[in-house]
Amino acid sequence: MNNETTTAVTAESVTAAETSAAETSTATAERSSWLTVITTSLLASLLVAVVILAFTWPTKTMEAKNLPVSIAGPEVTVSQFEQSLKDKGIETFELKQASSREEAEQQIKQRETYGAIVFTKGAAPEVLTAPAANTAATQMLNNVATQLNAQIQQKALTAKTEALTQAVQAGGEQGAQAAAQLEQMKAQAEQASAMEVKTTVVVPLSEGDSSGSGIAISAFPLVIGGILGGSFSALRVNGTWRRFATATLYAVIGGALTALILNVWFGLVPGDFATLWAAFGATYLATASFIVGVSALSSPLAGLGLGAVVTMFIGNPISGASMPSAFLPGAWGQIGQMMVPGASSTLLRSIAYFPEASTSGQWLVLGSWIAFGLLTGVIGWAVKERRTAKVEA
Repeated sequence: MNNETTTAVTAESVTAAETSAAETSTATAERSSWLTVITTSLLASLLVAVVILAFTWPTKTMEAKNLPVSIAGPEVTVSQFEQSLKDKGIETFELKQASSREEAEQQIKQRETYGAIVFTKGAAPEVLTAPAANTAATQMLNNVATQLNAQIQQKALTAKTEALTQAVQAGGEQGAQAAAQLEQMKAQAEQASAMEVKTTVVVPLSEGDSSGSGIAISAFPLVIGGILGGSFSALRVNGTWRRFATATLYAVIGGALTALILNVWFGLVPGDFATLWAAFGATYLATASFIVGVSALSSPLAGLGLGAVVTMFIGNPISGASMPSAFLPGAWGQIGQMMVPGASSTLLRSIAYFPEASTSGQWLVLGSWIAFGLLTGVIGWAVKERRTAKVEA
């Protein structure tokens, strides 16, 4: 009995020791190493730095230059104006010649330029603006009108001063002639002083968005909307084609709701409801299709991560939604227009305010992203099907 009891106690002790050791081992395994703590902190810090850089870099490096602006008028006057800009080192505008005021206005309506400067012989210059195109560009053109007015006033003052000087210096027999010249130059000075640069709004903003911020405000929610549609389709639905079907249905319903809110309810984005519905839906589907396609090719998390990086951290900051894309350094403005946020913002602004502008380029960009997503999805589906067939064989 004693031997059996001793054996039982020993066995219980061994079992307890093993259990304690296992618990200790488990607790130790649950604790991450200090190296993991440090590397995780560094990785997260670098990630947030990249996010901050992505959203602030375009604004920091943005420079007010090369803004497309039409110019029309007598060749001599236009040349003098262009030369004056060069002499002062001003590179704010990229002047595009127009044969007449009507052609300059047409260039604005077709979104070839952001405004125009029109010179007319014997009359004050006229500045044409399009607040619907961009408020910052409009402000720059208004500043041009102010500067032209100041130049006219300065010329009037100079003319009057010269007239008075001639009258004082003249005398004797030339007094009458000098007086006549003085009156004539005074009249010219008063006429020049009365001339004021006219500012004409060609494409005004809508009453529902008098500040012009509606499209810029809606740009980021549209980016988030595309990512949400792609992530829900990739993470909650199994099957490549069912995921694409989910993303498509989401784009149709989400596009309709977005058009109802921004167009009908708030009036932030005016324009034809059906066309806006199609534009919102295509925007959502372009991003969602990309995420679903990459998910089929690799994994849902990879698709979501790559889609967020490409759309939110790269495409959105260089979309030109709030500032003209021409202000971005190098080719970043053109690159931004080839991504979903840039093409979407330009498309929506054209639909809302510039019905005469061509939108085929923007539709092509969105369609290309949708097609790319479908292509990667087909490739991913085919690869998985082949692997499944090999396993079964």
